[in-house]
Amino acid sequence: MSKKFWVVIPAAGVGRRMQSDCPKQYLDISGKTVLDRTISVFIERKDIEGIAVGIGANDAYWQDSIWAEHSNVHSYVGGSERSETVQNGLSFLLDQHGVTPHQSVLVHDAARPLLPQTALDKILSHDGKFGCILALPCRDTIKQQQQGNATIHSTLDRRLLWQAQTPQCFPVGALKKALEQAVQDGALITDESSAMERLGWQPALIEGDVLNFKITSPDDLMLARAVLR
Repeated sequence: MSKKFWVVIPAAGVGRRMQSDCPKQYLDISGKTVLDRTISVFIERKDIEGIAVGIGANDAYWQDSIWAEHSNVHSYVGGSERSETVQNGLSFLLDQHGVTPHQSVLVHDAARPLLPQTALDKILSHDGKFGCILALPCRDTIKQQQQGNATIHSTLDRRLLWQAQTPQCFPVGALKKALEQAVQDGALITDESSAMERLGWQPALIEGDVLNFKITSPDDLMLARAVLR
């Protein structure tokens, strides 16, 4: 039997950097919302068992999604922070969908709607011990600034630097424990891998795709629309 995965898509954010009255995941890209396009990446794959979408408690947009009534798409209430929304999603899978703690889950940003199937194939076929993430090797020279002001402290060795993307793939139980521990410790967690790293995990870096960029600003939205023309 082939291995099947659940996908958790945290979509409870408001996207303040987008400067829009509508949350960025519900903005239109060539006739579909960002979130609907993101779900479309996974919806027809035979190796995806289901998709859990974490929405805000007062979300007024999800009901209009083209996927809101799909049998393999399930919504749940997220939290005020991304990590809380992911935690809620993991609990949702464990408690209501029979997922076991050892089963792997993909966590994917709602605002990455252009993930190519070839990149998704790579992460789903990886069989590493410590999980894995999509990422891109840094191509530009990276500067670290001085503490407290925008002057250069040092130049980092870009040969060792990768720009993290999603999906990120980890066992449900281990990821839930890592996120809970990070919250308890007051640690800054910007992605799932950073929580796992705190527990000693060394996730594999799988080269992603430049098209798998995250929409966080009006310029990103324009670029996504241009790609889809």
